[in-house]
Amino acid sequence: MGVVRTAMAISSLRTVADWLRAAERIVALSGAGLSKASGIPTYRDAGGLWKQGNNLAFSQADALTTDPEGFRAFWAARRADLANARPNPAHEALTTLQALKPQLVCVTQNIDGLLTAAGCVNVLELHGNMNRSRCVSCALDLRSEQSECPNCHALTRPDVVMFGEELPRHILADSECAAKNSEVCLVIGTSGVVYPAAGLAEKAKSRGARLVVINLETTALDSDADAVLIGPAERILPQLVSLVEER
Repeated sequence: MGVVRTAMAISSLRTVADWLRAAERIVALSGAGLSKASGIPTYRDAGGLWKQGNNLAFSQADALTTDPEGFRAFWAARRADLANARPNPAHEALTTLQALKPQLVCVTQNIDGLLTAAGCVNVLELHGNMNRSRCVSCALDLRSEQSECPNCHALTRPDVVMFGEELPRHILADSECAAKNSEVCLVIGTSGVVYPAAGLAEKAKSRGARLVVINLETTALDSDADAVLIGPAERILPQLVSLVEER
Protein backbone atom coordinates (compact mmCIF):
# COMPACT_ATOMS: atom_id res chain seq x y z
CA MET A 1 0.00 0.00 0.00
CA GLY A 2 1.02 3.61 -0.44
CA VAL A 3 2.87 5.56 2.19
CA VAL A 4 0.75 8.10 4.03
CA ARG A 5 2.25 11.24 5.56
CA THR A 6 0.14 13.65 7.58
CA ALA A 7 0.32 15.59 10.81
CA MET A 8 -2.33 13.20 12.14
CA ALA A 9 0.00 10.23 11.52
CA ILE A 10 -2.53 8.22 9.55
CA SER A 11 -0.78 4.95 8.79
CA SER A 12 -2.85 3.36 6.04
CA LEU A 13 -5.15 3.99 3.13
CA ARG A 14 -8.04 2.52 5.08
CA THR A 15 -8.81 5.75 6.94
CA VAL A 16 -9.02 7.68 3.68
CA ALA A 17 -11.22 4.92 2.26
CA ASP A 18 -13.50 5.31 5.30
CA TRP A 19 -13.81 9.04 4.57
CA LEU A 20 -14.76 8.30 0.98
CA ARG A 21 -17.21 5.56 1.95
CA ALA A 22 -18.99 7.92 4.34
CA ALA A 23 -19.12 10.82 1.88
CA GLU A 24 -21.58 11.47 -0.91
CA ARG A 25 -20.20 14.70 -2.35
CA ILE A 26 -16.65 14.07 -3.55
CA VAL A 27 -14.55 16.13 -5.93
CA ALA A 28 -11.46 14.73 -7.64
CA LEU A 29 -9.08 17.42 -8.87
CA SER A 30 -6.53 15.89 -11.22
CA GLY A 31 -3.42 17.01 -13.06
CA ALA A 32 -0.77 15.59 -15.35
CA GLY A 33 0.27 12.88 -12.90
CA LEU A 34 -3.05 11.12 -13.45
CA SER A 35 -2.21 10.46 -17.11
CA LYS A 36 1.53 9.87 -16.87
CA ALA A 37 1.13 6.08 -16.91
CA SER A 38 -0.85 6.43 -20.15
CA GLY A 39 2.24 7.84 -21.86
CA ILE A 40 1.09 11.47 -21.76
CA PRO A 41 4.13 13.69 -20.98
CA THR A 42 3.91 15.82 -17.87
CA TYR A 43 5.05 19.43 -17.77
CA ARG A 44 7.47 20.33 -15.00
CA ASP A 45 9.38 17.19 -14.10
CA ALA A 46 12.50 15.86 -15.82
CA GLY A 47 11.68 15.29 -19.46
CA GLY A 48 8.48 17.31 -19.15
CA LEU A 49 7.06 19.30 -22.03
CA TRP A 50 8.04 22.65 -20.57
CA LYS A 51 11.67 21.50 -20.27
CA GLN A 52 12.04 20.73 -23.98
CA GLY A 53 13.10 23.28 -26.60
CA ASN A 54 10.53 25.95 -27.40
CA ASN A 55 7.54 23.94 -26.26
CA LEU A 56 6.67 26.49 -23.60
CA ALA A 57 6.40 29.16 -26.30
CA PHE A 58 4.04 27.02 -28.34
CA SER A 59 1.70 26.81 -25.35
CA GLN A 60 0.90 30.48 -25.87
CA ALA A 61 -1.90 31.47 -28.21
CA ASP A 62 0.04 34.18 -30.05
CA ALA A 63 2.46 31.54 -31.38
CA LEU A 64 -0.24 30.62 -33.89
CA THR A 65 0.45 33.90 -35.69
CA THR A 66 4.14 34.45 -34.80
CA ASP A 67 5.27 30.93 -35.68
CA PRO A 68 2.35 29.04 -37.20
CA GLU A 69 4.55 26.21 -38.52
CA GLY A 70 6.13 25.55 -35.12
CA PHE A 71 2.79 25.94 -33.37
CA ARG A 72 1.11 23.37 -35.61
CA ALA A 73 4.04 20.96 -35.37
CA PHE A 74 3.98 21.10 -31.58
CA TRP A 75 0.25 20.44 -31.31
CA ALA A 76 0.34 17.80 -34.04
CA ALA A 77 2.97 15.94 -32.01
CA ARG A 78 0.84 16.19 -28.89
CA ARG A 79 -2.17 14.84 -30.76
CA ALA A 80 -0.02 11.98 -32.02
CA ASP A 81 0.90 11.16 -28.40
CA LEU A 82 -2.76 11.20 -27.50
CA ALA A 83 -3.77 8.96 -30.40
CA ASN A 84 -1.83 6.11 -28.83
CA ALA A 85 -2.83 6.82 -25.22
CA ARG A 86 -5.32 4.72 -23.33
CA PRO A 87 -6.85 5.17 -19.86
CA ASN A 88 -4.68 3.69 -17.14
CA PRO A 89 -5.72 2.09 -13.83
CA ALA A 90 -5.99 5.52 -12.17
CA HIS A 91 -8.63 6.66 -14.66
CA GLU A 92 -10.42 3.35 -14.31
CA ALA A 93 -10.37 3.59 -10.51
CA LEU A 94 -12.03 7.01 -10.64
CA THR A 95 -14.68 5.56 -12.96
CA THR A 96 -15.33 2.80 -10.43
CA LEU A 97 -15.45 5.29 -7.56
CA GLN A 98 -17.94 7.41 -9.47
CA ALA A 99 -20.15 4.37 -9.98
CA LEU A 100 -20.10 3.89 -6.20
CA LYS A 101 -20.53 7.61 -5.52
CA PRO A 102 -22.62 9.09 -8.36
CA GLN A 103 -22.27 12.65 -7.07
CA LEU A 104 -18.49 12.53 -7.54
CA VAL A 105 -17.32 15.35 -9.81
CA CYS A 106 -14.05 14.98 -11.74
CA VAL A 107 -12.35 18.34 -12.26
CA THR A 108 -9.26 18.01 -14.41
CA GLN A 109 -6.48 20.21 -15.68
CA ASN A 110 -5.68 17.54 -18.28
CA ILE A 111 -6.59 18.05 -21.92
CA ASP A 112 -6.30 14.42 -23.01
CA GLY A 113 -9.93 13.31 -22.58
CA LEU A 114 -8.86 10.06 -20.91
CA LEU A 115 -11.24 10.36 -17.98
CA THR A 116 -14.18 10.41 -20.37
CA ALA A 117 -12.62 7.60 -22.40
CA ALA A 118 -12.44 5.53 -19.20
CA GLY A 119 -16.15 5.99 -18.64
CA CYS A 120 -16.25 8.90 -16.21
CA VAL A 121 -19.21 11.25 -16.44
CA ASN A 122 -19.60 14.73 -15.00
CA VAL A 123 -16.04 15.63 -16.03
CA LEU A 124 -15.17 19.34 -15.91
CA GLU A 125 -12.20 20.09 -18.19
CA LEU A 126 -10.67 23.29 -16.85
CA HIS A 127 -8.13 23.61 -19.66
CA GLY A 128 -10.22 22.28 -22.55
CA ASN A 129 -9.73 19.18 -24.66
CA MET A 130 -7.02 18.52 -27.23
CA ASN A 131 -9.39 16.33 -29.24
CA ARG A 132 -11.37 19.41 -30.25
CA SER A 133 -10.47 22.44 -32.35
CA ARG A 134 -12.10 25.82 -32.75
CA CYS A 135 -11.95 28.71 -35.16
CA VAL A 136 -9.95 31.74 -34.02
CA SER A 137 -12.42 34.06 -35.75
CA CYS A 138 -16.00 32.77 -35.50
CA ALA A 139 -15.30 30.37 -32.57
CA LEU A 140 -16.94 27.45 -34.39
CA ASP A 141 -16.35 24.21 -32.48
CA LEU A 142 -14.79 21.43 -34.54
CA ARG A 143 -14.57 17.81 -33.47
CA SER A 144 -11.42 17.08 -35.46
CA GLU A 145 -8.24 18.86 -36.48
CA GLN A 146 -8.68 21.13 -39.48
CA SER A 147 -6.28 23.86 -40.50
CA GLU A 148 -9.06 26.06 -41.89
CA CYS A 149 -12.52 26.81 -40.56
CA PRO A 150 -15.19 25.42 -42.90
CA ASN A 151 -17.48 28.29 -41.92
CA CYS A 152 -15.33 31.42 -42.37
CA HIS A 153 -12.00 29.98 -43.65
CA ALA A 154 -10.00 31.49 -40.79
CA LEU A 155 -7.26 29.61 -38.91
CA THR A 156 -8.18 27.02 -36.31
CA ARG A 157 -6.47 26.05 -33.07
CA PRO A 158 -6.78 23.35 -30.41
CA ASP A 159 -9.69 23.99 -28.06
CA VAL A 160 -7.44 24.30 -25.02
CA VAL A 161 -6.60 27.09 -22.61
CA MET A 162 -3.14 28.48 -23.30
CA PHE A 163 -0.91 30.80 -21.29
CA GLY A 164 -2.42 34.23 -20.82
CA GLU A 165 -5.97 33.02 -21.47
CA GLU A 166 -8.81 32.77 -18.96
CA LEU A 167 -10.42 29.49 -18.02
CA PRO A 168 -13.94 28.97 -19.39
CA ARG A 169 -16.09 30.83 -16.89
CA HIS A 170 -18.93 28.32 -16.73
CA ILE A 171 -16.51 25.41 -16.23
CA LEU A 172 -14.67 27.26 -13.49
CA ALA A 173 -17.94 28.24 -11.79
CA ASP A 174 -19.18 24.64 -11.81
CA SER A 175 -15.82 23.45 -10.48
CA GLU A 176 -15.87 25.98 -7.65
CA CYS A 177 -19.39 24.91 -6.74
CA ALA A 178 -18.37 21.24 -6.64
CA ALA A 179 -15.32 22.04 -4.50
CA LYS A 180 -17.22 24.19 -2.01
CA ASN A 181 -19.92 21.55 -1.57
CA SER A 182 -17.60 18.57 -1.30
CA GLU A 183 -17.07 16.43 1.78
CA VAL A 184 -13.82 14.95 0.47
CA CYS A 185 -11.48 16.55 -2.05
CA LEU A 186 -8.96 14.28 -3.78
CA VAL A 187 -6.03 16.13 -5.35
CA ILE A 188 -4.36 13.74 -7.76
CA GLY A 189 -1.13 14.19 -9.69
CA THR A 190 -0.97 17.97 -9.58
CA SER A 191 1.64 20.23 -7.99
CA GLY A 192 -0.93 22.60 -6.51
CA VAL A 193 0.82 25.71 -7.80
CA VAL A 194 -1.24 26.57 -10.90
CA TYR A 195 -4.10 28.92 -10.15
CA PRO A 196 -7.04 29.16 -10.23
CA ALA A 197 -7.10 25.34 -10.30
CA ALA A 198 -5.09 25.04 -7.08
CA GLY A 199 -7.54 27.38 -5.39
CA LEU A 200 -10.29 24.79 -5.76
CA ALA A 201 -8.62 22.55 -3.19
CA GLU A 202 -8.26 25.50 -0.84
CA LYS A 203 -11.95 26.34 -1.25
CA ALA A 204 -12.90 22.75 -0.47
CA LYS A 205 -10.74 22.71 2.66
CA SER A 206 -12.05 26.07 3.86
CA ARG A 207 -15.61 24.71 3.65
CA GLY A 208 -14.77 21.70 5.79
CA ALA A 209 -13.87 19.03 3.24
CA ARG A 210 -11.25 16.41 3.98
CA LEU A 211 -8.30 17.19 1.72
CA VAL A 212 -6.37 14.17 0.39
CA VAL A 213 -3.28 14.66 -1.78
CA ILE A 214 -2.06 11.81 -4.01
CA ASN A 215 1.30 12.46 -5.64
CA LEU A 216 4.77 11.08 -6.21
CA GLU A 217 6.39 14.22 -4.78
CA THR A 218 5.63 16.89 -2.22
CA THR A 219 3.13 19.54 -3.30
CA ALA A 220 2.17 23.05 -2.25
CA LEU A 221 -1.00 21.63 -0.69
CA ASP A 222 0.60 19.04 1.59
CA SER A 223 0.73 21.26 4.67
CA ASP A 224 -3.04 21.81 4.56
CA ALA A 225 -3.95 18.23 3.67
CA ASP A 226 -5.67 15.81 6.02
CA ALA A 227 -3.77 12.99 4.33
CA VAL A 228 -0.94 12.78 1.80
CA LEU A 229 -0.65 9.50 -0.08
CA ILE A 230 2.77 9.20 -1.65
CA GLY A 231 2.97 7.12 -4.81
CA PRO A 232 1.85 6.96 -8.44
CA ALA A 233 -1.84 7.55 -9.03
CA GLU A 234 -2.14 4.34 -11.05
CA ARG A 235 -1.14 2.35 -7.96
CA ILE A 236 -2.66 4.37 -5.12
CA LEU A 237 -6.13 4.98 -6.58
CA PRO A 238 -6.97 1.33 -7.38
CA GLN A 239 -5.88 0.32 -3.87
CA LEU A 240 -7.96 3.09 -2.35
CA VAL A 241 -11.09 2.34 -4.35
CA SER A 242 -10.75 -1.39 -3.62
CA LEU A 243 -10.94 -0.53 0.08
CA VAL A 244 -13.97 1.70 -0.49
CA GLU A 245 -15.70 -1.25 -2.17
CA GLU A 246 -15.21 -3.47 0.88
CA ARG A 247 -18.22 -3.93 3.10
